[in-house]
Amino acid sequence: MKGTKKVKFGIGIVLIVIIALFFHYTLPRTAVVQISGTDVKRVDKRNKVIEKQSGANAKIEVEQRTSDVRFINSVSRKGKTMVFRNGDTGWGWPPYLKFNSADLTAEAQAFSTDQTKPWVLVKYYGWRFKVFSMFPNVLDLKVVDRNYTHFPIFNIVFFALLLTVAFFIRSKIKKFVSWVRNRNKSKQ
Repeated sequence: MKGTKKVKFGIGIVLIVIIALFFHYTLPRTAVVQISGTDVKRVDKRNKVIEKQSGANAKIEVEQRTSDVRFINSVSRKGKTMVFRNGDTGWGWPPYLKFNSADLTAEAQAFSTDQTKPWVLVKYYGWRFKVFSMFPNVLDLKVVDRNYTHFPIFNIVFFALLLTVAFFIRSKIKKFVSWVRNRNKSKQ
């Protein structure tokens, strides 16, 4: 393999990995869990603004924003603890248009205090990184059987449509390239 082909191959692999990670983060996934409780934590975000004054002194202004973040604590079928963030996505990215985080917290509290301890299908997106205090965000809660297996219809349809569009665009590009080549040949 020549050097340029290796570089192209490497760039292609990196792009595929980036696209796969993007879809893995943003597309919905599910987990069957028992909800053990809910939390609300106050989170402070600091934005520092540094303005230099004349001379050696510098004026530092610290702007602090505070918000409440809801969490849903749960235990999976295998006994693994799972913590989910429960925040609204609003009109932002990813475009789930979720505005019901308070309602989901109320549902989760009801599930956690229920004497029968129901198994709940949690639909979520995102990743859990303990180092960065990053949690997946809950989209929906639904009572299911303990042995329930979710079939991701939305993700399958999404990827089928994505592949269809990609093949359509590829065929149009191939037709355009062949048209340009034939046109250049006819001019010569």
